[in-house]
Amino acid sequence: MPTSEGPLLPRRRLGVELKTLREQAKLRLDEVATQLMISNSKLSRLETGQGIPQPRDVRDLINFYQVNDTPLAERLMRWTREGRRQGWWKDYAHVVGEADAHLALESGAAVMRFFVPTVLPGLLQTEHYARALLRELLPRHTDHEVDQSVQIRLRRKEIIFRAEEPVRLLTVIDEAALRRVVGSTETMRHQLEMLIEWSKLPNVVVQIFPFDAGANEAMTGMFSIIQFADDIDRDVVSVESHLGHRYLEQESQVLLHLRMFDSVSHQSLEPLASRDLIRQILQSYPTPEKGE
Repeated sequence: MPTSEGPLLPRRRLGVELKTLREQAKLRLDEVATQLMISNSKLSRLETGQGIPQPRDVRDLINFYQVNDTPLAERLMRWTREGRRQGWWKDYAHVVGEADAHLALESGAAVMRFFVPTVLPGLLQTEHYARALLRELLPRHTDHEVDQSVQIRLRRKEIIFRAEEPVRLLTVIDEAALRRVVGSTETMRHQLEMLIEWSKLPNVVVQIFPFDAGANEAMTGMFSIIQFADDIDRDVVSVESHLGHRYLEQESQVLLHLRMFDSVSHQSLEPLASRDLIRQILQSYPTPEKGE
């Protein structure tokens, strides 16, 4: 698993195993909490991967479920240690806000699928494009806060370029996002040039959903599907709006969005044809005159 992974996934793994142990013991949550003299809410937070796990609580549970000196006990304590560390985004805590969970999920992803109907996906934005976009999306933020948000967006890209286990990124972009000028035409030229280059990476697939493809049910909004290599980690759908991220974890919801992504992907141009269309649109942005 990538070393850049944050604390959320280890906490989720810990919670899944602790809940499984309790269910195998045929005990209710309040029964275990009473035996260990801890609150129901504390045990519930452990089982749902919320909050910072305390080593003593996990050791007590290991003893209670009688799994001492087993590989499972070693995994539980390792996940406890990993669940107590801080992700790199904690350096930007004052501007991250509710995006903390998204960054944590993203950092541990094996595969991510994006459908974006209006602007380019954050993981494929250049610095100038991101800055111009965020200035419009965050009108009440100070210049410093916008700058910090841009830096976060650039740090997120590391999961694509890391040497070990880079994320596999599959993205479908509506043609409108390529034609909508964000910032200046020069910003758009550089953005599309970099999009072409990044689309050549072996772990990145870019498809364009062209205007002449007609309509598709995915057009209702932006979403991403975050998938993990470990079976214990539940895949997640993130639906993004002006209110932030909404997370869908039920298997039926994930499968529905996978079907939607497959549908819009099937209607989109193949990667090589998509790259040709990006080049064509790139040419529509005038080249800056010398000295400008």
